[in-house]
Amino acid sequence: MNGALLLGAALLLAACVRLPTPGQPITYHVLTDPGPVPASPAAHPSTLLVREMEAPALYQVTNPVFSRSAGTRAYYQYARFSEPPAKRLTWLIRQRLEAARVFRTVAPLGGSVRGDYQLNTRLIDFYHDAANVPGEALVLLEAELVRRSDARLIERRIFVARAPLDQADAQGATDALGRAANTAIDELTLWLARLMANESR
Repeated sequence: MNGALLLGAALLLAACVRLPTPGQPITYHVLTDPGPVPASPAAHPSTLLVREMEAPALYQVTNPVFSRSAGTRAYYQYARFSEPPAKRLTWLIRQRLEAARVFRTVAPLGGSVRGDYQLNTRLIDFYHDAANVPGEALVLLEAELVRRSDARLIERRIFVARAPLDQADAQGATDALGRAANTAIDELTLWLARLMANESR
């Protein structure tokens, strides 16, 4: 291969793959549950099955997302979540509901456990709104509770949570997204506790 072809191949590779420089390593961020959470006075005597959270293609990767103008989204180049947000949020929801003792048992859908109720969730938006520096994290999460015995939809709700950034960068964005996500999970837990209190009447 002559020099011109080698140069062309190198330029093509550089255009397709954006590798971090030594001064810009990829940093991995973990969404965590700050806990502890107050437990319900008495768990509802039922089993909840939690289905894996649905998410649009934009959020099925580990890159955090930001937006500088309405209707646009882009990925942070050198930051990653430890796993796709919807997958991690599903686990955090299960952990929170177990700790809060809203149900006697909480288990993932698709296993060998038989459930009385099913929680379906969908991640609608999960990004750093950077239109105004430093911006804010925005989380939109849809949830619905279904009674499995008669396939009845008990209730559906959309949770919206925001958290301001402390600094206008990937670290600030992922920290704020974590805080907003936990606010949404707090509200979802209280919502389920209210629904199950009504179911007990």
